[in-house]
Amino acid sequence: MKLNTVYLTDNLELLRNLKTKTIDLIYIDPPFFSGVDYKEFSDLWNSLDEYLDFMRIRVNEMYRSLKEIGSFYCHCDHNAVFELKILCDQVFGRKYFRREIIWNVGSVSGFKSQVKGWVRQHDTILYYTKSNIFTFNKQFTPYKDEYIKKMFRYKDEDGRLYRKRRGGKQYLDHKPGNAVGDVWNDIYSFQTTTRSKEYLSYPTQKPEKLLERIILASSNEGDFVADFFCGSGTTLSVAKRLNRNWIGVDNNPKAIELCKKRLNIS
Repeated sequence: MKLNTVYLTDNLELLRNLKTKTIDLIYIDPPFFSGVDYKEFSDLWNSLDEYLDFMRIRVNEMYRSLKEIGSFYCHCDHNAVFELKILCDQVFGRKYFRREIIWNVGSVSGFKSQVKGWVRQHDTILYYTKSNIFTFNKQFTPYKDEYIKKMFRYKDEDGRLYRKRRGGKQYLDHKPGNAVGDVWNDIYSFQTTTRSKEYLSYPTQKPEKLLERIILASSNEGDFVADFFCGSGTTLSVAKRLNRNWIGVDNNPKAIELCKKRLNIS
């Protein structure tokens, strides 16, 4: 297998040929069991059992290919999140389920707001590790300049900003902002930011900031990141920019063509 490339194939075929315990981070944005034909790919299924069988065999192979220090993120929504949670618990072990991340996808205006009932406003990302020795780099949302000027009013002999806390010093470079929790309200989907320069009009495309947060948190430079439903290549683009090794897999020729153009590879 060649790193830093994309593969046009059934991801199960490639997964079965991967060596055991080689990947540091897996993020997948698989079909959601939405019952929609997106033209670029179909999310139509004969039954929920058929969908879960499709996912189970692939998640098992992803688990096998993940390092002991590795992390796994499965992006989904209300259509099958409860069934996928049970499936992933069975594969990874319930004790290695770390968080249910709620991603607020943004605006509730437009066509979807006409639904009778509560308007769907979020996706779910199920986060698992393979052991208790997983890689994690805490992420922060930066303080606003006004807050820094107001609160970090002191400077030591080396020029480091700090604030006084309980008779001691809390340095700005030790706490650069508010720690990110498991509800993400600060990253907008393309339902809201349709004019974003990175938007390629690919159905279900995710913003780079979303993948940047995941990749920075659960991998380090030089690590191996994989996306087995890579679509337009957001995961791969961010991994490349952040100096990770990566592979992407999709069975859609148009998606692979788009990935290669985006990543400037042949």
